[in-house]
Formats: sequence, C-alpha cells, structure tokens
Amino acid sequence: MLDLNHKPTILIVDDNKENLELLTFILDKLNVNLIGAASGLEALSKASGVEIALAIVDVRMPEMTGYELAVELNSERQENKVPVIFLTANYFDQKEVLKGYSSGAVDYITKPFSKNILLSKVTVFLDLFNQKQIIRRNSELLRESLNDLAKANESLKEREQKQNRERLFNKALLDSIPGIYYLYTYPELKLIDWNKQQEPILGYNTNEIQVSPTFVKHLSENEEKVRKAIDDIITHDKTSIEASLLTKDGCSIPYLLTAVKIESDGLQYFMGVGINVSDRKQAEQALLHSEWILTKAQQIAHVGSWEYDYESNMMECSDETFHIFGFEPGGIEPSLDLFYNMVHPEDFPLLQKGIDNAKEFHVPLNIDLRIIISSGEERFIHEQAEIMFNAEGMPLKWVGTVHDITERKKIEDELQASLKQLHQLSKYIEQARENERLHIARELHDDLGQALTAVKIDLEIIKQQSSNTIVKQKLEDVKFLVGDTIRTVQRITSQLRPEIIDDLGLEAAIEWYTKEFSQRYSIEVFLDIQSGIPISNDDALPLFRIMQESLTNIARHAKATNIEILLSQQEDFIKFEVSDNGVGITEDRINSKKSFGIMSMKERANSLGGTFKISRKNKFGSKIEVLFPISKV
Repeated sequence: MLDLNHKPTILIVDDNKENLELLTFILDKLNVNLIGAASGLEALSKASGVEIALAIVDVRMPEMTGYELAVELNSERQENKVPVIFLTANYFDQKEVLKGYSSGAVDYITKPFSKNILLSKVTVFLDLFNQKQIIRRNSELLRESLNDLAKANESLKEREQKQNRERLFNKALLDSIPGIYYLYTYPELKLIDWNKQQEPILGYNTNEIQVSPTFVKHLSENEEKVRKAIDDIITHDKTSIEASLLTKDGCSIPYLLTAVKIESDGLQYFMGVGINVSDRKQAEQALLHSEWILTKAQQIAHVGSWEYDYESNMMECSDETFHIFGFEPGGIEPSLDLFYNMVHPEDFPLLQKGIDNAKEFHVPLNIDLRIIISSGEERFIHEQAEIMFNAEGMPLKWVGTVHDITERKKIEDELQASLKQLHQLSKYIEQARENERLHIARELHDDLGQALTAVKIDLEIIKQQSSNTIVKQKLEDVKFLVGDTIRTVQRITSQLRPEIIDDLGLEAAIEWYTKEFSQRYSIEVFLDIQSGIPISNDDALPLFRIMQESLTNIARHAKATNIEILLSQQEDFIKFEVSDNGVGITEDRINSKKSFGIMSMKERANSLGGTFKISRKNKFGSKIEVLFPISKV
C-alpha cells in the first residue's frame, strides 16, 4: 500500500560541483530526499528502482547530455514518469525548447537562477507529486474497497448457494427417510413442516395437512401416552414413545415417535421423526411364536439349551433345562458350579476330561453323564456343547444343549437285556441244534451204518452161495450201492458232527473239510493256519460252522476259482478270514434281511464274543472276517 508519509525524492544532476552543492544547499531545506549525481551515468545508477518526484538536470554535460539522460531516465518507467527541470546557462531557441520538452522536460531555469524561483517551481512540482500520491492512494483504497466488496458479494452469493443446497439437501433427506418427519408449533400443536412421504403413508394431501390444526391423529388408547410424552418433552426437551397412528381411511400403523424441543426467534417448536415398526412388531410376534414353539419342542424332546459367559460368569438356561435338573424355571441362579455338584461323582472325571479336550484342542463336548437331582433321583443326560474363543485363543463362552436320556437309557438297558437273552437263547438253540446233529449223526452211524454194513455182508454171503452169474452181478451192483450209501452216511455224519474236531482239533478239521470241498467243487483252497492256537472245542465248532457256511455260499454264488483261508493269533485276539476271487457280494445282499446264511455267521461270531464283517474286495471277490478274544478260550 502507498505510504503518504514517505518523503518525495528529488534527483539533482550537474557536472559542476559548485552548482551541485548550491542546489543541494537550497533544496535541503525542503522535506525531501535528495540524490545528487555529477554525470548522467551516475544519475541513472542512483535513480534505478527509486520513485523520483522531480529531476533537476543540467543540459550541458559531457558524455551524456541532460536531454539524453531525461530520455534514459523515463525509458523504463511506463507509469510515474519523472518530470524534469532543465538548467541551462545559454540562451536557447525554440528548437532547443522543443527538444527539451520532447525528452521529458516540464520547465527550464537559466543560470544563474533565482533561489526563490527555483523553490517556488520545485514546490509546485512537489505539490503535484503529493496530489498525485493522494490520488494514487485513493485509487488503491477504492480498488481495495471494490475488491473487498466483490469478495463480500461472492461470499454472500456462495453462502446463499450453500444455504440453498443445504435446504434442498435437507428437504431431499427428509423426503427420503423411511419414516415421517414433523415440526409442530408449541403450544398450538399446529403442523407447519413435514416430509412428502408422510402424505401417501397417512393418506392426507397437502391442503388437508395445512388446514388441520393437529394433523397426526392417534388411537384413543394412546392419548394418555401422547399427553405424557408432551409433558416429558416440555420438562426434558426430548421424548420417545411407541404409538399407533390413524390413517385417513381408519387403519392403524404402529410407529416409534421421537421428538425434541427447539426454540427459534423466541418461538418454541416440537420437531421429530417417526419410524414404522410394523415389521418389527411382526418380527417380535414371530419371535415370540418361535420361542413358544421352541419351548414346546424342548419340552416334548426333553432337550434344553444353555449359555455360559466367562467374562460375566453368568449362565442362561431355557425353561426345559431347569426342568431336566429338577428346578422350576427361574427358581435358582444357574451356574457351572451348581452343574458340577450335580454330576455323579463317578462320571465327573469323564466330564473334566471332555472339558479339558474342548479347551485345549477346540473340539466339541459330546458326552453322556449321570446327574443326581435335589430329590435324590438319578437321571441320565447327554451334554453337547462348544466353546467360542477370541482372537488370542482365550475362551469367551460355552453354548450347549442338554438332553434328558433317562427313558432312552432305560429302554437301552432293557434292549441290552433282551439282546443278551436273545444271544443266550440263540446259543442255547445252536447248542441244541448241535446236540441234535450229534444225536442224528450217532444214530446214522450206529444204527443205519451198522445196518447197511450188515446188509453188505449178507449180500456178499448170498453172492458166494449163488451159482447164477446174472444173480451174482446183480448182487455185486447192489453191494456197490450199499457201499456208496455207507460212504454217504459217513459223509453226512461228518458234516452233522465232525468228530475230527474233538479228536484232532480245528486245524485238522479245516484241512479235511477243505480237501473234500476242493474235490467236490473243483475250487482250489489255500490255507494259512497258524499252529498252536489255543481254541477250545466249544469255540472251534462255531468257527468251523462259519467256514462251512462261507464255503457253501462261495460255491453257490461267487463263481470263484480259488479261496484263501487264514487263521492267526493277534495278541489277545484270534483272527479268521475267508476270501475268494469271485464276482463279489453286493451291498444289497450284505444288508438283506433274507441273507440267512450271513445272519447265521453273525450270530455264531456273537456267540464267540467277537465281531463279524463281510465286504467286497477292491477288484474281485469277497472277504469274511471274524475277530474274537482269546480270553474266550
């Protein structure tokens, strides 16, 4: 900004030292800055970058005349040209005057000059310079004022545009909210502003809203609630209620209404929003219904649910969980310690192991336990639960279910007892069958076998006494048939009760039977039997029957060309396998309830206290595996 207190600068140029000092002496009395120079070049150097109010220049100077200096002095100054007063000692003509004025002169002073004339002329130019400075300063102030005014106008314009944008945005925002917006005067309760969405929701048009003193209407049962909400907003400046609004056609819509009290220009207003909570109400009803169904389902299934939070050490249980543990819902404060105290002492170590595994390996807890309820009754429960962990692997909470399996356990125990009785009955029937086979085998051997032998001897005697060749041949044929019948009786007797088991043991019986089987069916049988296995005759016979049944099934169905039989001892168990290279058994036949041969083998394996498995091999054939404990011997 232009400084008006700055003293004007006068440039004095004269190659005559005395003249220069005289001018300096005269002008020094003025309130100015003086720059003196003895040549044009010195003057240009000292005046560079300096605003010069007036230059007093000698016309006649060596190297550079005053005219040349004046031209050079103003050549770089587009504005604020320096006025020049030329000093001359000679008379000069009109041509000289024009040359001076064309180079920037404003006046001439001839030497010797009058001090007063010089001061008066310089004063005039200084006044002009000061006036010029004032004009420049006013011009700058005016320009600055115009700039400030333009900026203020622009700021006002931007503020107005911003307010318009905010108003439009707020209006769009209010119109787009999913609920209703309202602004009431207080205490008149006249609606003066609302969002457009309110009109189609409640069924009123703009005119109906404007003429209605109280637009939003509530159900009669909500009037007391609304009055209390108004009292709350007056007292606490805000309120929130849930009430049903009536539409124009009389429908009821549940809304959550919130409002605050505001003040503007000395007037009070209620401003708020309302959210349609119909979906939430329906969801709450559905949730209540689902909870009711869940509660009923838990009661029917005797399954309860529970949660335990480590941080709060709080436990929450469903109603059925309370019932399972013998309490009324909410009658006690549930806790893990209470649960631990109710677990049967013999089952607690098993529970503790399951909990430790769940914490260490993050595996679910899945366990059957006995609990003792307050009445002393013992119940069986099935606990199934999981632990939820945080990012650091620390347990956060348990979530689980408890199932009352007392009735199931009773049924299982009864079923086990029935199965045990069934196994005993089956064993008894099998033993009776074996005894009957033994009895039939002995009768065949002792009675029919002896009778046939006697017949054979008698036929030989008759043959020897006969002389008829034809009769002898007939007797020989009958004798052969009787002998074949005797061998058949022997074979049947051996199959009914292979005495070789009692006499020589299971290994010899298997070798004898498989040899005859191989000859009869042309199927090669490979034996891999470990010697010295301690198997009693009572266990050897069921195992022999399993082998008989398996070989019979192979001969009937497998279309096999070779069979492998393995008998070995594996620590405390005896393993028996029969495998073939036939077509292989199907899953349907394995699981068929009409596969009596398979069921018979399973039952015999059960009588040994072992397991039975039949499966299809990877490529060809089937495999039967029997595994039973050697302690059975």
